[in-house]
Amino acid sequence: MCDFDGTATLLDIGDEISRHFGGAAHWEDASARFRRGDLDTRGIIETIYQHVVATEEEVRAFAVSAARLRPGFAALVLACRDRGAPFVLASGGLRQYIDAVLAEHLPKDLRAHVRVMANEGIFSPDGVRVRFPGEEESRAEGCVVCGSCKRVPVAQVRREGARFVIGVGDGFADRCLAQFSDQVFAREGSFLQRYCVEHGLQHAAFTTLDGAAEALRSFPR
Repeated sequence: MCDFDGTATLLDIGDEISRHFGGAAHWEDASARFRRGDLDTRGIIETIYQHVVATEEEVRAFAVSAARLRPGFAALVLACRDRGAPFVLASGGLRQYIDAVLAEHLPKDLRAHVRVMANEGIFSPDGVRVRFPGEEESRAEGCVVCGSCKRVPVAQVRREGARFVIGVGDGFADRCLAQFSDQVFAREGSFLQRYCVEHGLQHAAFTTLDGAAEALRSFPR
């Protein structure tokens, strides 16, 4: 189970979209409010897109041009496919730009193995509103701050028969992923790595995803 922005990609594409279409000043203000605790995870996701006045097609095209997949990402998806293990891309970002980036930058046979669980952008001339498809189940699982909490897809794959969940992430919203996964990979220098250190959560730091791919390939059958 892998985060998208800043994990599967080198840049946080959601932030890049917000800065490009909504203005750097608005993005900086929203980020500062988030750091102060004035906005929770759901709130920051909603806020950064409020001033994005662009069509879905424009946002998708910009995302494709701005995104670079992190080295090792394709290898990780391939390792999952070869092991017969599901690969879930769990993101607080918008499904529309995630789908566009994967379609452009990931081979079709690997894209077919990726299950995307993300939020939805509702585009209008007044800005982008965000729909949180996992909100009801997030609250049922005990999280009221994420909107679409990553403990939800973890619970779903366990119900489907997963015995061991590898969580890969970097950000604030990946705290729940780290808490509920069996093995954690945290991007080196990220919020998630600091969180794991501060709370004594075992994890492996990464800059590329090759280590996670190798861990999957060598996992006992």
